[in-house]
This record gives sequence, structure tokens and C-alpha cells, in this order.
Amino acid sequence: MRTHIKIVGLVNLLYSALGMLVAAGVLFSGIFGSLATFNPLIVVVGTVTGLLAATVIGLFSLFGLIAGFALLNHQQWARYVILAVSAFRLFKWPFGTAFGAYSIWVLTHEESRQIFAFNS
Repeated sequence: MRTHIKIVGLVNLLYSALGMLVAAGVLFSGIFGSLATFNPLIVVVGTVTGLLAATVIGLFSLFGLIAGFALLNHQQWARYVILAVSAFRLFKWPFGTAFGAYSIWVLTHEESRQIFAFNS
């Protein structure tokens, strides 16, 4: 089960790093896409919407990055954070669903619970 925990940690790091890139893309496309319209109302609404969406995506990805590093070090709190992030990833079809289900399966397994209980 330790190998599965490492896989969950590493894939979570990669998936979260990709999420940070997506957040940056949403931010820049929201700002520059709305600026291209030359309409002041659309500029404000597009910029605020892009900023809010990028913040939400970036925060989930940041939580995933931090918890991914901690999961590789078998920190008990990281298990709970990854479980919460994985529950939200279940809605991201198809890769988020597959990875979220795998992460939940690995981290709720009895052997994983014992590993994290022993290391805390």
C-alpha cells in the first residue's frame, strides 16, 4: 500500500501543478478576453469573473500541492486534505474522476490508515 500512497502523492502533485497552470490561463484569458471587447462593463465583469474562477481553481490546486508533498512524508493531516480535494475531483470527468476515486480508495484502505496512524 505504500507504493499506492506514493503514486497518489506524485500524481496529486502533477495534477495540482497542472491546475495552477489552468488557474493562470483562466486569469489571463478572463482579463485579456474582456479587454478585447472595449466595453467597460464587460471589462469589469470579465476581469472579476476571471479573478474569482482563477482563485478557486488556484486554491484547490495549492491545497493539493501542499498536501501532496506532505502525503509523500506520511503526514496524517495530508490524508484528510487529499480526501477532500479528491472528492471535488470526482466531478472532473474523466481523469479527475478516475484519479479521485483511486485516491479515495487508497487513502481509506485499512492498511493506509494504519500507516498514517503509525507515523503521526
